[in-house]
Amino acid sequence: MNKIWADRLVAGTKTWDEVPASRKPAVNDILLEYVAKGKITQQKYEEIVGVGE
Repeated sequence: MNKIWADRLVAGTKTWDEVPASRKPAVNDILLEYVAKGKITQQKYEEIVGVGE
């Protein structure tokens, strides 16, 4: 389920605020893995999780 949340965040069909608090740590780990693998950019990651807001 965490991967599904991560994929929906990347696709833009869900927002970080919609992710249940209990899932955020695991979803964040998946998103960071996507950055490391080049699936998304660091900038996209920051847009998704709201870094700097």
